[in-house]
Amino acid sequence: MSRSSYSLRLVSSEKKASRPLFSEPQDADTSSNMFSARSLSDKALLLRPLKDEHLLEVYREAKKMNLSSEFIELLEEAIEMRELGRLKA
Repeated sequence: MSRSSYSLRLVSSEKKASRPLFSEPQDADTSSNMFSARSLSDKALLLRPLKDEHLLEVYREAKKMNLSSEFIELLEEAIEMRELGRLKA
């Protein structure tokens, strides 16, 4: 059985990226907000390979480093999906 390796690169919000990690919806209407929320859940699913303790560690480091609010929201969504909210702090 082979073991897969995953890496996650954290970028400080102080550094300006050439393109945003997540694009904001152009419309502020309800349908685009619902699409944005669904899209966030879909993106949170990409974090499934991370073990629970690694996800929580990345979340704590992201908060400490003041990374983008979109990235922190993504991590929070993944934490909620795994029902790890009580371990977040």
